[in-house]
Amino acid sequence: MKTSFLLISALFLLQVNYAQKKVGLVLSGGGAAALAHVGVLKALEEYGVPVDYITGSSAGALVGSLYSCGYSPEEIEQFVLSDDFLLMSRGGLRPENKLLIRASAPDASTFGFSLAKDSILRKSIPLNVVTPTLLDFEMLKVLGYTGASLDQDFNKLFVPFRCVASDVFGKNSVTFSKGNLNEAVRASMTYPLYVNPIKIDGVIYFDGGMYNNFPSDIMCKEFSPDLLIGSNVSSNMELPDERDMFGVLRSMLTTPTDYKFSCSNGIIIEPKTDIGIFQFERAKEAIDEGYNKTVQMIDSFLIQLDRRVYKEELLKSRKEFKASLPMLNISSLAVFDQYRKEIPFARKSMVRNQRKEVLSPEVFEKRYFRLNALPSIWYMYPNLKMKEDSSYHLDLKINKAKEFTVNVGGHFSSRPVNTGYLGLGFQNIGKNAFTLNAESYFGKFYGSIKTGFEFNLPITIPIAISGYYTMNRWDFFRSFATFFEDVTPSFLVQFEMYGGVSAKIALRNSSFSKVDFRFFGLEDDYYQIDDFTNIDTADFTRFEGRSIAYNFKHNTLNRKQFSSSGSAFDFSARYVNGQELSFPGSTSVISDTISKLHNWLTFSSEFQIFPIDHKLFHLGVHAKGVWSTQTLFANYTASLLSSPSFDLIPDSKTFFLPEFRSPQFIGAGLNFIFSFNSKLDFRVDSYLYQPILMLSKTQNVSYTYAEPIKDAEILSSASLIFHSLVGPIRATLNYFPKQKEPLSFQVSYGYVIFNERAIR
Repeated sequence: MKTSFLLISALFLLQVNYAQKKVGLVLSGGGAAALAHVGVLKALEEYGVPVDYITGSSAGALVGSLYSCGYSPEEIEQFVLSDDFLLMSRGGLRPENKLLIRASAPDASTFGFSLAKDSILRKSIPLNVVTPTLLDFEMLKVLGYTGASLDQDFNKLFVPFRCVASDVFGKNSVTFSKGNLNEAVRASMTYPLYVNPIKIDGVIYFDGGMYNNFPSDIMCKEFSPDLLIGSNVSSNMELPDERDMFGVLRSMLTTPTDYKFSCSNGIIIEPKTDIGIFQFERAKEAIDEGYNKTVQMIDSFLIQLDRRVYKEELLKSRKEFKASLPMLNISSLAVFDQYRKEIPFARKSMVRNQRKEVLSPEVFEKRYFRLNALPSIWYMYPNLKMKEDSSYHLDLKINKAKEFTVNVGGHFSSRPVNTGYLGLGFQNIGKNAFTLNAESYFGKFYGSIKTGFEFNLPITIPIAISGYYTMNRWDFFRSFATFFEDVTPSFLVQFEMYGGVSAKIALRNSSFSKVDFRFFGLEDDYYQIDDFTNIDTADFTRFEGRSIAYNFKHNTLNRKQFSSSGSAFDFSARYVNGQELSFPGSTSVISDTISKLHNWLTFSSEFQIFPIDHKLFHLGVHAKGVWSTQTLFANYTASLLSSPSFDLIPDSKTFFLPEFRSPQFIGAGLNFIFSFNSKLDFRVDSYLYQPILMLSKTQNVSYTYAEPIKDAEILSSASLIFHSLVGPIRATLNYFPKQKEPLSFQVSYGYVIFNERAIR
């Protein structure tokens, strides 16, 4: 009887101990391929396999931390398959997170770089391809918020968690078990030279996979589970070719990892894919492979378990866990630079009243990205800490942008309209935020010099005050030449100088209003006949005056030219007052100098939208209309030169096209864009232009009303465009019907963008 009792007791204790076995899951790094871990978690949950602890490295740390914060495999899958996640992996921002008022005005630059004043070379070489601003913010909302709510103790998460990062200065792997969870995971997934590193407590960290890409030793040391499960998508690299610079560099920086369990036996799942490190667009393939490989091995897990945790139980536990977290309301903040010095402008841009205002998640996000849009800020990193009243304190570390910027570019064409571009800038942020800039276009066809400054007010509503001075010169000549044909002499030269001040205020992130006042001086040299000779003298018109304008602008287009998605709307109202002086040349129909006063009001509106925006095909609608009370100048050509132009086809700006100039007109067209991939487009742009008032070419110059349809004109363009990292490369056929050669072909590189005109 006694023996039977002891046997039953022993069996009961053995059963209890076996039923309470703890399971540890180890997740390797591996970039995009490591998203297979999501599929592994899906399969484990589907079959009731519990996960009691998680350790991860690099991308494995990201997946593991999301699971540890109470997110289901399905929720994690939805996240990594979203357009947002793909955007994050490429260092992009959502359109609603961009602040148009702080974006630089469109120019012809194709690439640029920055220089630091204290070390022109050493601190000016970039250490990253992408700056993951959006990813860092979303990690704060999920990981940082959850960790801060739980006293920054990783043992208190829904699933206790550890991750590793690499201290490259100390040459060792560091394990994170407490602190800012978002910061720890961010350090773990900082791939060298792709993502910029961050500093934690004075230590610069890089990717955890450099020294420990499969932290099974951390699992054993920290948690001592009864059963180990590993998910590994990596392997130690082979000896690189001595000519492979990146391979040699990677081998210098990494230490081989032992992809085995160090403390006890376990089961390792090894999903096999050919997915590259940064091919996050193939996330679905990785997830499916991880799921399928786990299902194939599921019996080997189940045979060792007598405890199951099913989805209904997990769903209830997750709801209770998330419900226990306080609302994310920020009641205090500190904003400082990389040297721990406060940045007053940034603080005043985030809160109106430091002591009274509490930021809701929506207001916090809006102001965060508005501040981030300042050109004088290179990078921001946020951390949260929960206060005694269950609100949160925000620590916002700002890395200032390098003070000096250099941008180069231009438009280089087989037609003789080549133009180079150089832009220089200086920027700073402290008590105030301001930028200084100088830029130049140079070429036979177009030349320009522009200088200016912009001062941002330190308040929560973005307002900017600007001052500027610009000189523009256009030199038109009668030629549609392609490649190396000679061109005929200039028949029209336009020169303008203007300077002024403007004030802008953000209405929404994607729109702003602007009030502008400027003085201007315009000079036009022109011939009034086609068959002028070298001995003829040109007519000359000078127009000096002042102008005040209101402008509303909205823009979410994906490119500054040749867009294929997004929308834009531009409305302006301008009043012009000035004095004309026209001097006749040898080809003029008049012989006296003419002086006239002019006053007019012009309303102009342009919009573009893409109602069909698919991966392979985009359809855009693009239109422009102008209504002006502009008065007549001394002669037909002078009046024509002062008239607004219809120029929605970029190359039309490099031709003088009288048939598309009028003080009042409407024009609209369609953009058909066929995308072979994200970089290569074939597009056809076709427009119908309908003048309302037309200039009559008679001795007594006058305006006449145009006849609908009869006086309408069609213009179109077809282009094959490769959107390279340093600007568009294209082959274009333009059709302008009233020219001597209606069809013109060109091959070109760069943007057809010029500085703003004075009043035209």
